[in-house]
Amino acid sequence: MRHRVLEDLIAATGELPTLPATVVDLLALLNDSTASVASVQKVIERDPAMTANILKLCNSAFYGARRQISSVRDALVMLGNRSVAALAFATGMAPILRRDLLGYGFGRDQFWNHSLLAGATASRLTDRLGCPEYRCEAFTAGLVHDLGMLIVDPLLVSRKIVLVVEDPRVGVRGAEQEVLGFDHCDAGALLAEAWGFPEILVKCIRNHHDPAAENQWPEVVRAVDIGNRTAQSLVEFPEGEFSDALVAELLDDGLDEAIIAQLRLDLTDNLPETLALATGPVGSPV
Repeated sequence: MRHRVLEDLIAATGELPTLPATVVDLLALLNDSTASVASVQKVIERDPAMTANILKLCNSAFYGARRQISSVRDALVMLGNRSVAALAFATGMAPILRRDLLGYGFGRDQFWNHSLLAGATASRLTDRLGCPEYRCEAFTAGLVHDLGMLIVDPLLVSRKIVLVVEDPRVGVRGAEQEVLGFDHCDAGALLAEAWGFPEILVKCIRNHHDPAAENQWPEVVRAVDIGNRTAQSLVEFPEGEFSDALVAELLDDGLDEAIIAQLRLDLTDNLPETLALATGPVGSPV
């Protein structure tokens, strides 16, 4: 891994977005299992737009709230601290991830929908993969798994390159390595470290194309890997259809036909619905 090249690239990229202060604080809370209701509430309520989005999501039919959720505290009581913090993190990351990536040929909505669907899928699979306690981490990791493309894209654009993956066996990482000498996984992990992301997110970003390389949180990284591939199919087939190749891959990954069918029903490109499915409390139906 060419750390010096990537570090220089991060330092020299003036267009690189800066994490909002609220998102930085939410990252710390997501990494703190002892964070109190008051601490989460205080961070979210500093941002009126984020507060409004949280209340809208929590009052959606997908949470099945029996009464109107009218405050952040109500949301915290209903869902729990970490679920609400994960929802808030997603709304805070939206302006950063909703952008054109011209070097990859991605429009802003395509990249955002891919990120969102990857997070939703990863989170929904944690029960099936035996790590339900990491549901929020899997969602957050899936959301930011392609963070490195934010660094790589300006370099591709400056060289007038639109990355084309002609051989699926090589994949996007192979194409990046051939053109640049590094890939978006290494770039994203370094950026995540620079932004102070928790280690579990850094490792998911670095290894989401190679889950066998992860030994500390293997099932979480595996969930993000499956989420990435599933999201790619859903973006390519916007009616919610999975390609035959993806279904074959998921079966090889150990998912049975019933789980795959449920994922088809669960995953949409609608932001409130997808977030609601992804960040439900541990123990809720999957």
